Amino acid sequence: MADARPFVNRPNVHYRVPMRPTPAAAPSPSSAMPAKVARRLAAAQYPVTVRLPDGESASFGEPPRLEVIVHNGQGLRAIGSLDEMSIVDAYLNGDLDLVGDLVTGMDLRNLLSDISPWTKAWTFIQPALLGRRRLNPGWVAKHYDSENVQIFGIDQEYQVYTPGLYLDDADSLEEGAGRKLEFAYRALNLAAGAAVLDVGCGWGGFARYCARRGVEYTGISLSRHQLGFANARLADEKLEADLRYQDFFDFEPGRQFDAISLMGSIEELSDYQAVFSRLNRWLKPGGLVYLDFAAVDRRFGVASFVTKYVWPGAFRMVHMPSFTAALGEVEFDIVEIRNDRRNYHLWAKGGYERWMSRHDEIVAACDERTWRLIRLLMAGTAHLMSGDSTWATAYRVVLERRATPALGGASARLFDAARLAVNDPH
Repeated sequence: MADARPFVNRPNVHYRVPMRPTPAAAPSPSSAMPAKVARRLAAAQYPVTVRLPDGESASFGEPPRLEVIVHNGQGLRAIGSLDEMSIVDAYLNGDLDLVGDLVTGMDLRNLLSDISPWTKAWTFIQPALLGRRRLNPGWVAKHYDSENVQIFGIDQEYQVYTPGLYLDDADSLEEGAGRKLEFAYRALNLAAGAAVLDVGCGWGGFARYCARRGVEYTGISLSRHQLGFANARLADEKLEADLRYQDFFDFEPGRQFDAISLMGSIEELSDYQAVFSRLNRWLKPGGLVYLDFAAVDRRFGVASFVTKYVWPGAFRMVHMPSFTAALGEVEFDIVEIRNDRRNYHLWAKGGYERWMSRHDEIVAACDERTWRLIRLLMAGTAHLMSGDSTWATAYRVVLERRATPALGGASARLFDAARLAVNDPH
């Protein structure tokens, strides 16, 4: 997931704000709304109320869709800085709270700066000093070795951590996940006896889907927590699949596969030439590759808080010109490429709403800070892929390792059949 309708309007769901105790004090100039913040909020045309530590409040537009509750001086300094990372830190630390429609409230990011030069520079300096392969396990573990807490906010059947396919805006996460896996399975032309490699196999949803259908499945991951969960689910269902703790760039399968899947994993690989070179070696002629991913129009642009707290290191949303240029270095054909932005938004929106509704369970399983961090991630992602933002998009792509024109035509027809079989109008 890279960076929901209003939570405050959802019936039968209540969010208790964990207020920090603030010592009583007489109002002072230092507790007043910073003038530059007031000016920017007044010009933003987004209805928000800011409640200050001295009990005063200021509203900009009615009715407010978001309340910013500032508990103390640290929180006030953070909003006064108009620096995104400072505000994120204040929210994670409980120095301020964000109550209401945080998804549309992400519009207010346009008022903030996101400089953090050291955070951004370190993503290039660190691998140059220590080597990417040495760092990859820690980078992946940063987000994914979290006792599988993310499962609270995703579908409960397959635990798919990438967008589903939604025929209707009201489809559940479970419906979207099942439809997405069916689509990928058909697009890869899988059947009993076929061999598939899944790069970044997550919590094993596609492993179970394939194993139930007699596919020879190999999955690789650098998350021990995810692998533990995935293997336990396979054992519960008495299903066979080969799941390995393995870095993509060190993997040497010693064989070729009929198909390869990268669901939401190429963002963490990002060296497209190296990725396609390896896929080319691992895939049989005429074999198919399925990818889905978030994409941007610029080479770099990951929010600093995502780099610092979620996906450090080489994580990048896909830069399509670089992606297609690297593709031209190997013998792959693009069978089809489809925009996935709507699905990405609906998946993140659904995940955000589910995460909000399960606040107490999540905090009991981990802590308030983790709940807040993933809340920010889900809200930011839902907004990023919504109609209120034009900054990013998403794609589903099917590639074929070039063989003969006849095979190429067959793969294109298979992809059309896959699309029609799941009634996907998007």
